[in-house]
Amino acid sequence: MTTRVLIVDDRPTNLRIYAQFVTLMGEQYSAVTFADPVEALEWLQTNKADLMVVDYRMPQMNGAEFIRRVRLMPGANEVPAIVITAHQDRECRLAALDAGATDFLQSPVSHVEFCSRASSLLTKSNKAVTLRRRASEIGRKHAASDTAMVSEGSSGKSMLEQIIDTIPIMINATDRSGKCLFTNAYQSALFDKDPDEMVGMDFADNFDPTLAANTRRRDALVLKSSLAIPHYEEKITSDGVDLIFHCNKSPLLNHKGETIGVLTTAVDITARKFAEEHRTHLALHDMLTGLPNRVLLAENVKSTIENCKKTRTESALLLLDLDRFKIINDTRGHHSGDALLREVAERISKIISPEDFAARIGGDEFAIILSRFESIDSINSRCSKILKAISEPYAISGVGQIISASIGVSLIPSDGDEYEEVLRMADLAMYDAKANGRNCHRFFSEDMNEIAQADAALENELREAFNHNQFALEYQPIVDAKTLEYVGLEALIRWDHPQRGRLLPIQFIRVADESGLMDVLGSWVIGEVCREIKAYADRGIDLPRVAINVSPRQFQNQNICDELLSNIQANGIAPSKITIEITEELLIDNNEEVRATLQRIRSHGVGISIDDFGTGYSSLQYLRDLPANCLKIDRTFISRIEHSAADRAIIGTIAHLAHALDMRVVAEGVENDAQLDLLRVSGCDEIQGFKIARPQRAEDLGKLFGEQKDDPPSRAAKG
Repeated sequence: MTTRVLIVDDRPTNLRIYAQFVTLMGEQYSAVTFADPVEALEWLQTNKADLMVVDYRMPQMNGAEFIRRVRLMPGANEVPAIVITAHQDRECRLAALDAGATDFLQSPVSHVEFCSRASSLLTKSNKAVTLRRRASEIGRKHAASDTAMVSEGSSGKSMLEQIIDTIPIMINATDRSGKCLFTNAYQSALFDKDPDEMVGMDFADNFDPTLAANTRRRDALVLKSSLAIPHYEEKITSDGVDLIFHCNKSPLLNHKGETIGVLTTAVDITARKFAEEHRTHLALHDMLTGLPNRVLLAENVKSTIENCKKTRTESALLLLDLDRFKIINDTRGHHSGDALLREVAERISKIISPEDFAARIGGDEFAIILSRFESIDSINSRCSKILKAISEPYAISGVGQIISASIGVSLIPSDGDEYEEVLRMADLAMYDAKANGRNCHRFFSEDMNEIAQADAALENELREAFNHNQFALEYQPIVDAKTLEYVGLEALIRWDHPQRGRLLPIQFIRVADESGLMDVLGSWVIGEVCREIKAYADRGIDLPRVAINVSPRQFQNQNICDELLSNIQANGIAPSKITIEITEELLIDNNEEVRATLQRIRSHGVGISIDDFGTGYSSLQYLRDLPANCLKIDRTFISRIEHSAADRAIIGTIAHLAHALDMRVVAEGVENDAQLDLLRVSGCDEIQGFKIARPQRAEDLGKLFGEQKDDPPSRAAKG
C-alpha cells in the first residue's frame, strides 16, 4: 500500500526537493505536490494524505491557517503535519502548534532530517491507526458474539459495557493480586490481544520490568489506602513507538464498599505532550542554535549558586563574545553569520563536559557554566581549549572563515552569590579581554568593578556636562615641514570639569564612546568647528583646513556625510576647510559600507586623513582603494626615530608609499629639532607637535592667523 505525502509550498524549487526526499524514503512512498494551498485543500476534499509537509510562509495563506482548515475536515484531524519554518520564526511555530501542527523542520531542510522526521511521524501515526482499527475489530467481534448470545437466550453485554469496550480510552480492572478482571478493546489492542485472553493474567507482566514495578507499586498504594491516584503520566513503548498516557487509578469496590481491586484508565496524550514540550522548548531555547537561552541560563546559574553554597564548592561562569563578528554579517550577509553562530554553538557543546552548561544569550554572545574545577589552572586550560576550538577555520557556504573570541570569567560564589552580579562580573572580565587584544580570557577582579563604578559616575557627569556647556575645543597647529608655515589645525575636544579642571580626551573619550554619548559629542565638535571657521572668516581671518577626529561609532550610528555637508552649507564655508581623521579600526570593521561613505564625502571636497597609521591593521589594499588624501604617522614611530634605524626606515617607506598614492604625510608628536630634521629627510610633508606649538584655545587663533599670520613659528619654539 502506498503512503502518500502531501507537500504544500509556493516555491517550485522546494516542491521538487521535498518530493525527491520522499522518493529517497522508499518505493512505498509517493509525493503529491501543490504550490497553491487552496488547491491542496480542494484535493483533500476527495483524497486522503498520510502525512502533510507545509511551508509556513505562503502568499495565499500561511501554514497555520492551512492546517487549521485541514483539521476541520472529516477524518483529517489526526493526519500528522510537519511545518517548515525559518530559524527565528518563534511566533510562527506557536501559531502552527495552536492550529494542530505535529512537528517542525527548519529551512533549509536536509534530506536526512526530512526522512527521519517523516518516518518517525508516520510510524507513530500508523501505530495509532492500528490501535483504533484493532480496537474496532475487537469491538465488532464482541458485538457479534453478544448478539448471538442474546438470540440463544443469554443476557449478553449491557449497553454500558459495549460503550466502555469501544471508546478510545484504555480501561482495565485488576484484583488484589494484580490479576486482570477486565480490559476494554482499546486496552487489549495495545498488547495485540483479545480482552478475554488477558483475563486472569498478571496485568503488569505486559510491561517492561521498570514500568511493571511502577504499576505494582501504585496498585499497592491504592489497595492499602483505598484512595485514588489521579493525574499522572506514563510512557508506554509499543512496537518501538513511545506513547504518552494520562493515567488515573481508583479503588474497585464491591457492593459492600470494600476495595477488591484497582481500576485504571489511561488517555493517549502523545500529540498534546509534544505540543507542550515544544512550547516549553521555544520559551527556554535559542531558535537559531538550539542552545538554552538567557531565561534557562538564569535558572541554571541560580541553582549552581545554591548548590555551591550547600556543598562548599566553586563553579565558574564564562561569558564568551565573538571578536569582530559584525564584519562577517556586513561582508558575507546574515545567512553566513547565522551559519557561523550555529557552528560555534556546536563546537562549544562538543568541548564542554556533560555536567557543564552552555547557552546563547543574544547576538554573538554565549555563556558557559563550568560546574566544577580543580584549580584556577584547570579553568585556564579549559578556556584555552574553548578558544582554540572556536578559532579553527570554518567552511561557510564553501568559503573559509576564521574568527576568534574573548572570554570573561567570574567565580561562583566567591565573586558573587546573585545571578545578575556574577553575570555582570563576567561581562566586565570579557570586556577586559577585548581591551587586552581579544582571543584571550580574563578573570574578574575587584579593580574591574572599581573601574566600572568610576565609568558609571563619569558617564553621569558627561551627561551633565552637555547640559551645562562644559565642552570646548583647542586647536593644534600643523606646519609645512620645509617652510614651517601654518597649513592646518587639528581640533581637540576638552572638558572643563567643574571640580577636576580642563580634562584631555584620554580621560573621558572611552566612556563617551562606550556609553553612546560619542554620537552627541561628535556632532557638537563638527558643528562647533564649522561655526568657528565662519566666525573667524567674518572677522576677516582665514583659518587653514581643520582636521576633525571621527570615531567608528559615528559612522555606525549616524549619517556622517549628511551631517558634515549640512554643517558646511549652513555656515557657508568651503568643504576643503574640513578634513576628517579616521582610524584603521574603522576600515577593518566596516569595509564596504565605510568605503562608500568616504567616497561620497571626498567627492564633495572634504579631506580624509588616516590617523595613527602603522599601529592598527595597516593594509596596502585599504590605502589603494580608499579616497584618503592624507596619512598621519603615529607618534610612537616619531618618538623612536632618533635611536632606531628601523623606525626611520619605516617612516621613509610609509612616506614613499603615500606619495606614490598622491597623499600628504603628517608626522605628529614632534618634540625636538633632531626629530624635525630626520622627518624632513624621511619625506614627511607636514609636522605637528609640541616642537611647533601646543594646542591653542579657540579665542587665541587670531594671534596666529590674524596680524601675525605671516610669521612662521621659530625653530626654537618651546615644547
